[in-house]
Amino acid sequence: MKLIILFLCLINFAPIVANAQWYKHKSEDKLARMTPAQRVDEFVKEHTHHYYDVWNDDNQGEVIQKYIWRDGLKALPRIIEIMDEYDPTQYSGRRGNKAMRFDAAQGILTDLDNHIVRLRASEEGKRAIDALGRAVERMRAAGYAVKKDGFDWNYTTLNIAVIDLNRAKGVNDMDDDIQGTFRFVYKVILPDAELLKFSNYLTARYPEYPSWSEGQMVKDDAELSPAGLPVMNRMLKKPERYYEAYLEFKR
Repeated sequence: MKLIILFLCLINFAPIVANAQWYKHKSEDKLARMTPAQRVDEFVKEHTHHYYDVWNDDNQGEVIQKYIWRDGLKALPRIIEIMDEYDPTQYSGRRGNKAMRFDAAQGILTDLDNHIVRLRASEEGKRAIDALGRAVERMRAAGYAVKKDGFDWNYTTLNIAVIDLNRAKGVNDMDDDIQGTFRFVYKVILPDAELLKFSNYLTARYPEYPSWSEGQMVKDDAELSPAGLPVMNRMLKKPERYYEAYLEFKR
């Protein structure tokens, strides 16, 4: 029995070992000379290589991400191709390289929408959102919506994809940060319905608004944890431009 278990473990981890042998980090100089599509591929390789690496502490993914964020919408054609390659009926769970590749492409897409530019503001972005929507439908057709006992990779993958899809179509993480920052800094309460309208306003007039400011974790005395202690919420470092746009929106 022990030999059988060992054999199965070797089968499962052999692709990971092989992947570790051929994958090597590109220098930042080489990354800078790559095309947007090549940088997406490099990020996908990095993600796949470290998928099971709990203790990974190199910053190669962040370096590649820096250039992809600069590429912005130019990265979308390759992201769409990778997401369209994903076949959940053939690559169930986390077995199969294309499932991990899909995860990486979806992650890039969501980061671009949250930090660089609203995807729904452009035709290229809408095509990317549609590609994610097609993947969601393929997962549903493959039975991912039916949860099995215990932790179910397929069920979780579908739920995350649906959340990312819905947020790309409406209020995203940046909008949540705006809502929290307005309450914290300006004492302005943005109800969810008004937040969506403001998000639509920004998307139509300033689609690059997610790039206006980074966020930082701040102790929020107005929101308490179940233990009665202030929670840490993400607030915008430079909220002034958002507030000016909000005053425009209100006028």
